[in-house]
Parts: sequence; C-alpha cells; structure tokens
Amino acid sequence: MQVLLISVNRETEPYPVEPIGVAYVAAALKKAGHEVALLDLCFEGDAAAAIKRLPSEFIPGVIGISIRNIDNLTYPKSVFYLPAIREVVRNVRSVCNGPIIAGGSGFSLFPHETIEYLGVDYGLIGEGEASMVEFVRRVELGSEFDGVPGLIGSGLNRFCPPDLITDFTVSSPARELLDYPGYASAGGMANVQTKRGCPFECVYCTYPFLEGRKLRLREPRSVVDEIETLYRDRARDYFFFVDDIFNMPEGHAIGICEEIIKRRLDIRWACFCTPKGITTGLLKAMKAAGCAAIEFGTDGGTDATLKALGKGFTVTEIEKAQQLCVEAGIEAAHYLILGGPGETKKTLHETFALMERIRPRAVIAMLGVRIYPGTSLKDLALKEGLIEKGASLLEPVFYISEGVKGSLLDDVGGYAAGRPNWVVPGLGIRSGAKIARTLAQMGKKGVMWDMLGS
Repeated sequence: MQVLLISVNRETEPYPVEPIGVAYVAAALKKAGHEVALLDLCFEGDAAAAIKRLPSEFIPGVIGISIRNIDNLTYPKSVFYLPAIREVVRNVRSVCNGPIIAGGSGFSLFPHETIEYLGVDYGLIGEGEASMVEFVRRVELGSEFDGVPGLIGSGLNRFCPPDLITDFTVSSPARELLDYPGYASAGGMANVQTKRGCPFECVYCTYPFLEGRKLRLREPRSVVDEIETLYRDRARDYFFFVDDIFNMPEGHAIGICEEIIKRRLDIRWACFCTPKGITTGLLKAMKAAGCAAIEFGTDGGTDATLKALGKGFTVTEIEKAQQLCVEAGIEAAHYLILGGPGETKKTLHETFALMERIRPRAVIAMLGVRIYPGTSLKDLALKEGLIEKGASLLEPVFYISEGVKGSLLDDVGGYAAGRPNWVVPGLGIRSGAKIARTLAQMGKKGVMWDMLGS
C-alpha cells in the first residue's frame, strides 16, 4: 500500500530538527513492504502548495500526521501549533481520500482533544512503529481496527493500551526520505537516539508516560553503525544524541564512545546529560570519542527548588559535574527552569549566584513550567487553584510560583541581559531564528550556545 507520512513540525529555533520519530515509522512501514512518501513541512513556506505537489501517481491508502510538539514550550512567547496543523489536515482532505491518523509525542500527550481539534479519523498513542504497520495492514485487508495497540478513533469497540517495544531494536530511521541538504545547511547536526525510557521523577516531565520508566537500550554497535553510515555516505560529521539522558547507564554511554573510538570516526557531537553520576572516566571516554558539548538538565539552583522539581540531585553534584567538564575540556550548558514550585526571589538569586560560581559556557533559562496531564505538577496546580479540575491543558498553561509571579520576567531579564553566557528564549535574549541563520550562513556547526561569541 502507498502510505503518506507528513511531519508537521515547522519550528526552526534554535535550529531545525530532523524528524527521526516519523522516519522510524517510515522505516518500519518500508520493511513491511509498503511504499512510503514522507512530506516534511519544516522548510516549506506554503504547506498547502507542498501537499498539492504530491505526484499524481502516488495515491495514499493511509495518511499519517506526525506531531512532535503541541506548542513551543516557551513563556511568555508561547506559540500554539495546532491551528496551523488543522489547516494541513484540511488541505490533505482536499487531495487525499484515505483515513488520516495522527501520532507522535505531542499527539500522545493530548490524544482525544487533538483528534477532536484536528478532525482526523484516528490516532496512535505512544510508539508508532509496530502499531502503524498493523493499522495499515488492517486498512489493506478491510478488517476491524480493535486491538491495535494505542489506537483511538471513531468506531472502535475496544482500546488496547500502547505497546512499548521491549528492546530498542527497531531499524535505523529512513533518513533517505529526509531533506539532508536542508538540515545540514541550517544546523549541521544529525540527531541520533540510543535509548528510550526514563526512570526519573521530575514533576513536570512526560518522558515516563511517552516511553516508559524502564530504560530500553540500543546496542552500541547499532548506534555507531548509523553514525558511520551518515559520516561515510552523507558527509555528516556533527551529531546530537537526543536521548533524555545520555550518561545513564554509564556503561552504555562508554560502550558507544568506545565503538566510535575503535572505528576512528573523525566526528564531533553533543548530548543531554544529568549532573547526577557524572564521572571522570565517562567524560574522558566522551572527549576521546569526539564529544564537544554537554547540555545539563539542571533546572534548579538551590537544593530546595531541585527537590520541589523532583530532580534527585543536589547543588553539590551540579558543581562537581561542571568542574569535571572543565577538567575534561568539554564545554557545558545548564538548562534552568525558573519560577517553578517553591521558587522565591531568594532562591532565584541563589541560582544566579550558583551560575556565577560554576561559570558554564552557557546558561539557558526557561521561564515558568508547562503543565501537562498526568504529571505531579498538574496535581500541584490543581491543589493551588492555578487550574480547575477538568480544565483543558491543550493550549499552553504555565506554572509560575506565587513567590515570583509578578517579578520573574524583570528579574531574569535584567540579570541575563548583562551576562553574555545567558540565553533566555522567552525574552529573546541571545536567541532567535536570525542568530541561528547567521551562524549557519557562517558555516558553523553544533549547538548554538557553544558558537555564540566564538
């Protein structure tokens, strides 16, 4: 069967991100014998025209809409993406007759509301590789859809919960369907996933719901096979590991580094890490394997706010992690979430002081905390009367502590404006598409914060 997959993400700040989630689904469908077209709208100025340009001989029996995010998670410059996606669905309806099914991480957070908002026929909650193949098979056979894991929509008599793949052993994403030159020229990094799942308990986080709490690890050899193919065949030499936490478990991270070293790949890369458990041995292996930058999900700058956010580490561990990065010669950025539970003017200034002490290459400060269903932050917001029971969170709602609600923007903006290593997307401080485009035009590759001032 011919299957059309559409990646509707058009966000380009701080740089465009290759849609490997939908590319994984495409790979599974191709492996099952289907003909797949992937329409990526990221670089399309006119989405309607792009849909109408589809080859007349390609008549999809199923159309999949991949939704990475519902909004840009940035306060106060919040952007809600679903109105534009609804227009994409309307345009698809005008040229295609097959059932439209939505999926992706953004969809999975608000499945029933999103189906209704967009007017699609079905949706897949959770990981889509196996479920999408089964859904397409049943469309082909004309059979009922009951029992497809994670499937929701009209006419279903029974819902089967999403099936998290026991081991992360799916094929590499079908990157040949993506716009390699476009992503390479706009940002330079190729994204790679080495694991799924998250065992941590951050109060705001949706990863445990989307991927499960159990870590499911991909074989280091398989990870580096994918990297080497991109390096040899596509001339990609800068990578970003998109795992929520690259450095846990440590043995798995070291295994990937050793595989890169063994193959003598002349690459650079960056990753997300937690300050907890960072060791000299791990950083030595990462540096030898080409790691150029680490982004820490630090979030808070005092033990009280770290505990309120459910982080599971302390200020002392943050300081140690930064010092070890300095000793290893790896640049680091610390992401902060300011204004969350327990935040006061005192804790805010203690966080400023912590960043002054450790002096990372960059501090990326997000303001407020996006509230999602199924999180303990939502329960707290209900308890504090910030939201009402049964209220929709589809359109962005942010938690901001009463202790800083009236002063957060001014306090952070005033402080960050005078610190060249601070980036505040919500206030437009050292961030934005213009900076990203300028750096790309200069031939810069890598994380944007590491290139500022270089």
